[in-house]
Amino acid sequence: MLLIQLTGLSGAGKSTLAAAAREKLLALGHKVEVIDGDVYRSHICRDLGFSKADRMENIRRLGFIGLTLAKQGVITFLAAISPYEEVRHAIQTESDLVKTVFLSCPIDALIEHDVKGLYKRALLPENHPEHLQNFTGISAPYEIPATPDLVLHTHQESAQSSLQKLLDFVLGQLHSLEKQGPVVVPKAMFIGRWQPFHNGHKWLIDNKLKQGIPVLIAVRNLPRDEQNPFTTEQTITMLRSIYQEQDVEVMAIPDIESVNYGRLVGYEVNCFDPPSNVGAISATDIRDQIRQNKTGWKQYVDSRIHALVEQFLSNG
Repeated sequence: MLLIQLTGLSGAGKSTLAAAAREKLLALGHKVEVIDGDVYRSHICRDLGFSKADRMENIRRLGFIGLTLAKQGVITFLAAISPYEEVRHAIQTESDLVKTVFLSCPIDALIEHDVKGLYKRALLPENHPEHLQNFTGISAPYEIPATPDLVLHTHQESAQSSLQKLLDFVLGQLHSLEKQGPVVVPKAMFIGRWQPFHNGHKWLIDNKLKQGIPVLIAVRNLPRDEQNPFTTEQTITMLRSIYQEQDVEVMAIPDIESVNYGRLVGYEVNCFDPPSNVGAISATDIRDQIRQNKTGWKQYVDSRIHALVEQFLSNG
């Protein structure tokens, strides 16, 4: 969908603005993620220091994650100082989905409103034990974006005004994308009998949904028998009742003999390794418990379809 690079000095309001925009856009029904530079540095970039090379590598990694999300239909805010024009430009030229928003705030204003005390520490003598080295804007450079798509003067305007300008910009970009044609987001496909759909199946599908990837569940059209006690239509009804409020499409397909593909087909074929408590769930055991009128199966099946399971089986 979009990757918005929010760049600016420490304290300019990047993380706060990204979080506020996320809440507003979520309320409008969009998928939104925030990549906070401080948070991600402490997790996936712990091997990096604060040299120019390490700072650029940090942003390259975050940009890769952000663009991957954007290509999956997620509005992504990359909130990081990102002090070097070279790496910002490199990320932006990778895709038309990337836009740069510069949060402009004079260093004097940031020092005055030094909530975290970082500027105070950066301005201490170098031999002071609490001195911060290589601090952007003080002892390390910040290169102002040459051609940002939007500039927000956070020292002059209210937080609400900056937020509204950012939202207007994002929604305007979405409108431009819509005029270019529908944005087709690839789906993760799952093929199965789902007899019945249980928490092991649900773990697999939810794993993709948590990544912001829409899902297509294909139900193999099979005749009813001992191993397939539910009709295709009944299975589809149960699946839709679980995922009716999520980005999941359910459809019937003819029974298949195999899944085949050639090289460079443009999609992945994945095999997930679920945790032991999930992998141990057996549809065969669940069907046996249902036939024996036991209730233990209910702990392995989503509660939203318990009544449907019992109703469909009682109707024969």
